[in-house]
Amino acid sequence: MLRHLAAIVAAVLGAGCAPAEPGGVTPRPEVLTGAFTEGFVGQAEGERYPVRTLRIGEVAIPSGQVIVADPFLMSTRDAPLTVAVPPGRYPVDVAVADTGAGGQRVALARLVISSEPVTRWSMGVTAGQDVSTLKGDETFGYGVDAGTGAFVDAGLPAWLERRYPPDQVDFYEVVSQGWQDRGEALGPELGIPYGFILIEEYEGRGAAMFSSGWGDGFYTTWIGYDAAGRPAALVTDFAVIEAVALPPPAK
Repeated sequence: MLRHLAAIVAAVLGAGCAPAEPGGVTPRPEVLTGAFTEGFVGQAEGERYPVRTLRIGEVAIPSGQVIVADPFLMSTRDAPLTVAVPPGRYPVDVAVADTGAGGQRVALARLVISSEPVTRWSMGVTAGQDVSTLKGDETFGYGVDAGTGAFVDAGLPAWLERRYPPDQVDFYEVVSQGWQDRGEALGPELGIPYGFILIEEYEGRGAAMFSSGWGDGFYTTWIGYDAAGRPAALVTDFAVIEAVALPPPAK
């Protein structure tokens, strides 16, 4: 499965939000949390998809800041989410939906910050993004053009650029091809045929990568807070099951 860069998606990443019809999008807590519990069944357009959880490992976040991005498009232009986490290593889970003829799909990915129950969810944003400025069901998120999403330590893009200067090294040939080969081998080993799963670490800076639902698109990350107002989880929704309440059609 070839992964490549695309200028059009870079433009989407710069824009930082996706247009939509009037209404309003709200997260469905019972799905954002429930999808990672045994026996959960997700729904989408009347179809029911059994969902299972895979823990794919731990990712190192020494900076305490997390970038959510397509790792094959990632650069120093990517800003981290404004929410901070204690520097450390965090478990990463993927909720895999069995869509029948559509195959095994990563419906959501979760960075587990603490074991405390989530009591509320809010949309993840980067500096300068204000949820109150969104109209209808617009969302902030990131664009995917390589069928892959990730949780990345905020210090990693700069480290990679120093190690592999763009004007001296073909990053795709040196690094990305290795990611592709390893990730596409591990996905099927974990029971996701044609899937992609990979955790990489460079001098303590980590990146957890995973297939993005049906593939390319624009995806939102939600922050789950505990009762004390501390972040307990980050969950990226890849729009395989209905994890948000969409507004009614415009009249």
